Amino acid sequence: MTNNRLYLWIVLAMIFWGASWPIASVLSRYIDVHEFITYRYIITTLSMAGVVLWMKLGFKISLAHFLVASAAAVLLIFYSKYYFLSTKYGAPGLAGAVVTTLMPVLVYVLMVFSKQNKTQIKDWFALLFGVFGVLITMNIWQFSIDELMSSSSIYLLAAASCWAVMSIITTYAKSMSPVLLSFYIYLMVVIIDSVFFFTPTHGSIFVMDGVFWINFLIVTIGSTTFATTVYFLGLQRLGSKQGSVFTFLVPFFAVGLSVIFLNEAWHWTTILGAAMTISALIILNNLKISFYNK
Repeated sequence: MTNNRLYLWIVLAMIFWGASWPIASVLSRYIDVHEFITYRYIITTLSMAGVVLWMKLGFKISLAHFLVASAAAVLLIFYSKYYFLSTKYGAPGLAGAVVTTLMPVLVYVLMVFSKQNKTQIKDWFALLFGVFGVLITMNIWQFSIDELMSSSSIYLLAAASCWAVMSIITTYAKSMSPVLLSFYIYLMVVIIDSVFFFTPTHGSIFVMDGVFWINFLIVTIGSTTFATTVYFLGLQRLGSKQGSVFTFLVPFFAVGLSVIFLNEAWHWTTILGAAMTISALIILNNLKISFYNK
């Protein structure tokens, strides 16, 4: 596969990631949060098992890596919960833009405080620039203190924080294939959520209408199995720095798709804030945006 074709596949994966935010808003009209989590990851786990077999990775896992996967699964459950609720009680596009730009900022901060990253003065300026970008994305000046402390704002911060901590935890399984690690994380999500949180309050999903199933399959197969697999393949082919650049497209797709399909109001500040945060992340990661080798 040529790099140009790979770029197209990765961009498509980012579109699916961006689509997961407005889709979660649609699905919240049919099922509650833990029904969403359990049903989503049952399908995802089964489809990821097929990917593991296709890639001939095998299912062997060490005890240490299994514990990492289990800890990450707990955090993924809470991330999924707050992600789902932020789209249910807030604007899905705005939620997607704020969370997906805030997540890597929090990851970087955690890496600094865990002394896994050495910082320079430019990094602190870039970090501050990124924080202002997130605040602009939220149109922070429009909210009172009470509104900022509302549940929808807390859900955004909680989702980003859970994802950031999960990202740090998964670094302790670097020697394991990320595809296989993802399979075990999804499997443990199903087991933990179904045992401790799941209550089928809305009946069987098999009686849901076509709108539900189209959105549900997109968010499970498209936004999770397909997008995750293509992204990991892209990282293997392009390297982590060049491959991670594509994730910067996710906030824009989340906003754009919410405007198109949910008639969400479009604000230029959302795009400006996301662009500021992305610029900060490029500086923090010393990225050079170049898709063509000389």
